[in-house]
Amino acid sequence: MNDIGKRPIREVAIGFPDFEHFSTATTVTGLMGILMSNRWPKRANDTAWQHALATCTRSLQLEIDSSKARAAFVEAARQAGLKVLPDDEWKPNRRTARTNGLLPIRWRQPQVR
Repeated sequence: MNDIGKRPIREVAIGFPDFEHFSTATTVTGLMGILMSNRWPKRANDTAWQHALATCTRSLQLEIDSSKARAAFVEAARQAGLKVLPDDEWKPNRRTARTNGLLPIRWRQPQVR
């Protein structure tokens, strides 16, 4: 039987505005704990937060997949201005052309008018 308290998700960490604290969750229950913590920035009528909390609740009731709860949580965190790791970490741009690691140089002729 599936234990509703241990609905696993891909790990997510939230950086709070004080830049000293990160909260990490690996289960839907952990997501709900972060959403309802005192450190979460509260705003009146925050629909993203309400949707994330409702989606987590539905996931715990086994109505929807836990990945949807994580996605709603990440969206609420972004709208609240919080950093979401690993989703928001810097990723290098891929180079499509083979340039041996160098940027291609394109020379332009000056325009004569």
